[in-house]
Parts: sequence; C-alpha cells; structure tokens
Amino acid sequence: MLTTLIIVTAAAAAQAVTVWLLRVRQSKINRLMNYFEIGRKITSNIKLKPLMQEIIETVKGQTQADACSLYLIDEEKQELWFEVALGDNRDKVTEIRVKLGEGISGWVAKTGQTLNLRDASKDERFHAIAGKLDFKQKAMLTVPVIYQNKTVGVIQLINKTARPGYFTREDEQFLEGITSQVAIALENAKLYEGMRDLFTDTIASLAGAIDAKDPYTNGHSLRVTQYSLEIGRHMGFDEEHLERLEYMAMLHDVGKIGVADAILNKRERLDEEEFEIMKSHVLSGARIMESAKSLRPFVEGVKYHHEKFDGTGYCEGLHGDGIPLEARIIAVADTFDAMTTTRPYRKGLDFSVAIQEINRCAGTQFDPEIVAHFNAVIQGKLAGAGHG
Repeated sequence: MLTTLIIVTAAAAAQAVTVWLLRVRQSKINRLMNYFEIGRKITSNIKLKPLMQEIIETVKGQTQADACSLYLIDEEKQELWFEVALGDNRDKVTEIRVKLGEGISGWVAKTGQTLNLRDASKDERFHAIAGKLDFKQKAMLTVPVIYQNKTVGVIQLINKTARPGYFTREDEQFLEGITSQVAIALENAKLYEGMRDLFTDTIASLAGAIDAKDPYTNGHSLRVTQYSLEIGRHMGFDEEHLERLEYMAMLHDVGKIGVADAILNKRERLDEEEFEIMKSHVLSGARIMESAKSLRPFVEGVKYHHEKFDGTGYCEGLHGDGIPLEARIIAVADTFDAMTTTRPYRKGLDFSVAIQEINRCAGTQFDPEIVAHFNAVIQGKLAGAGHG
C-alpha cells in the first residue's frame, strides 16, 4: 500500500514537473518568437511611431505589465519625453517631460543602468517626480535603450499583473534584449526622417522655382498643397497616403518649367494657340516625373489634375472614378487657389464667391464627394480666419 502511494505521489510530482517544464519551455519559445517578430517588423517598417507602438504593445503583453512606456531623449533640452505610453493614464503621461537624472527614468537615462524595483514607492528617486504621475506604482522595471554606447531612450514597465507581483530577472533579460532592437529601429527611423526631409526640401525648392517663373502665382504650389492635405485628412487618409498627396500637390505644375515666360506672364488672356501650349504642361510634367525613379509614384497627380469629372478635361479625357483620387483632390484645390489669386488680367475672387463656383461645378468639373469634403474643411477654415 505504501509502495503504491509512493509510486502515485512520484508520478504526480513528475507530471507536475513536466507541466512546469513545458510552461517554462513555452514561455521561452514565446519570447524567442517575439524577438523574431520584432526584428521582422524593424526590417520592414521605418515609420517610427507605429513601429514603436507595436513593439511596446508586445513588451507589455509578454511581461504582463499594467503599463509600459518608451521615453526618448531630447538632447537639446536634456529631457526625456514620451514617444509611446500604454496604460490607463497614457493621455496624461504623454504631456510630461522629465529632466535627465530626475526620477527613476531620468536616473536610468543618465547612468545607462537597468533599475528593477519591487516597490518603487520606497525609492527616493521615485518621489522626485511622483507628483507628476497619476498612477499607483509599485513594481517598476526601467531599462536604458543604448545605441553605440550612447543612451537614446528608456523603456519602463509598471506593475506586474501576474505572480510573483514584481518583474523577474527573466523579464529584465527579455526587456534588455528588446532594447537593442529598439535602438536599431530608432536609428533606422532617424536616417529615414533625414532622407525624407532632404527629399521634401528638394521637392519644395523645385516647386518654389516653378512658382517663381510667374510672380502673380507665387506660393501657389504651397497653397494648393495645404488645401489638398486638409481635404485628404478630412477624408481619413493615413500618413503614408497624405505624404503621397503632398508630393503630388507640390509638383502638380512642374511641367510649367518648359512653358515660355512670355505665356506664363502674359497680362492678357491667352489666345487659343497659347492655351494649347499651356495645356501641354501636364504632359511635360509627366515626362519629367517619369524620368526620375523617385518621382514616378507621384506622376498621376501631375498628369491628371486638369481632367474633369464629366470627361471634358485634358489630357486624356478621363472621367469619374477613372481619374486618380489624388488628381481629383488637387483639381479642386488648384482651381480654388487660381480663382482667389489676382492675375494681371483680373482681380482674385472673394473666397465666398470662389466656394460657390466650386460647388456649382460639382458633378461636372469636380467630383461631388471631393467638393463635399472641401466644403467641410475650407469653409470652416475661412470662417475661423474671418472671411465672409
């Protein structure tokens, strides 16, 4: 009987150990998979905000933290600011800035050392910024994000929601492994932003050179871009789509580089032959765009922004949804700015009159849906600025 009991007890213990080992193994597999998945995202996504959001969500879930934040260092101000914050108080904490050396996050940022506290309220460093936070901190794990021996940010976990109620050495190792990938992602994003700024500045300079050919339309490309982006935002475009629309709008008149100044700056209305030359700027612009690989994705806004919704426009007589969406948006923005800008042969229309004209041409010259969005954003904008 005793022998049987010992055998049963041993079997139960062995089973319990096996279950525990399987759980440990599965936990390690899950963490390895998370490392792999984060690495994959870093190589396929160079947009910082959404990438960091995904990484921090993964960290929060894997460590079973109540809240998780990523701070970045503002070198100029020597402060930490929240790039991503997950938790009940994320809206409040994102407004907080922490001096380097101040509080727990500031101490970690300054020293480059991991700090794992089972009860942060007992640490004097915590009380330095406790008044800024509306959160009942207890367990707190704070790890520096280091790139090439330089601390560039901090990841902080607050309150372990599962046993043992505090962050373990395994949590530390996982988070320290993640921070090395976060550092790479931050550097990639920084390089991307630098390249994007250079590209945008180059396009803006080119648009400025186009506008400078005609002193009466100076700033036209910038205004068309602003109107277009306002419409795009109201339509719910994401950041990538807005960026695409921005470049198209900036360069919509690039083909005017090849139009003679005598035609661009003529003080009277263009005759039929001159107007045909002016119309050719859309095809000239398309050729310019197609000749540069980096500009080809934006050619549709240049080539088709003079098409009309009823098919009577140029250069290909496209109609309805056959006209690329961005071109339909630019058409409204371009026409509105053209009507409200003073030319040598006429005075610019009052904003309210121009808005009425845009609406009158909805369904013929313009996409009615685009006009509806135009009304929503432009009229409100003009009312706020005091235009009648």
